Amino acid sequence: MPRSSAPQDFADRPPWTRPVFIASAALVLIVVIAGVLVAVSSRDSDDGTGSGTTSAPSPSSAPTETTTPHTLPTAAPAGVRWDLVGQTAVPVSASAGPTRVAGGKAAGYAHTPEGALIAAAQLSTRAGYSAGRQSWEPTIEQQFEPGADRDRLLATLREVGDAPAQPGELSQIAGFSYQSYTPETAVIGLALRAPSAGTPRYHVLSLTLRWRDGDWRMVAPPGGAWTSINRQTSELTGIVEWGAR
Repeated sequence: MPRSSAPQDFADRPPWTRPVFIASAALVLIVVIAGVLVAVSSRDSDDGTGSGTTSAPSPSSAPTETTTPHTLPTAAPAGVRWDLVGQTAVPVSASAGPTRVAGGKAAGYAHTPEGALIAAAQLSTRAGYSAGRQSWEPTIEQQFEPGADRDRLLATLREVGDAPAQPGELSQIAGFSYQSYTPETAVIGLALRAPSAGTPRYHVLSLTLRWRDGDWRMVAPPGGAWTSINRQTSELTGIVEWGAR
């Protein structure tokens, strides 16, 4: 893959646009938002499942009618702490996961909208170049859906030498939106705030996850390029603000 040798300024770029992606000769800048309309036929039952509030089930909970789009969370998940992966803060929830963090990977997410959200944040961060090969390689190999796009992403990362991020260089999670959700597939817009001193700038990644073998798995971006599922914006309209404080 051709790479530009011109000096680059990464101060306002998210972790996945570091040298490996800037090196691409032709980056696709279209937004791939997989909006899936989900037909809901269930009615509120006598046990109150149609109420306007939801709680995060435990990771072992089986999917129920409360996982349908009309009951998706509209506020940031409660009880979340933020841990660092490299220089990027990622969420950890006692009820939504991950339950296992080892060998550069984080696995064991609840089969719920909250579990899919935590998985989206964890997997996309750990699959980023700045997380280091000890993280992105096992994460992509074992927690991404197999396919040509996954293989292209891996191959691109392996072509680039080490270039650790500098302090303050990486974007941080700033919010989310559920673009669609079923117990089998979740599409989540994950907003990242670019580090800048002026007007706030955000990158919104449209991340697709699928429930496979008892856990959420990430679908690699088309062509193995995160820029293919990214849109830039200066405001968070329609986004629930969420991130480390």
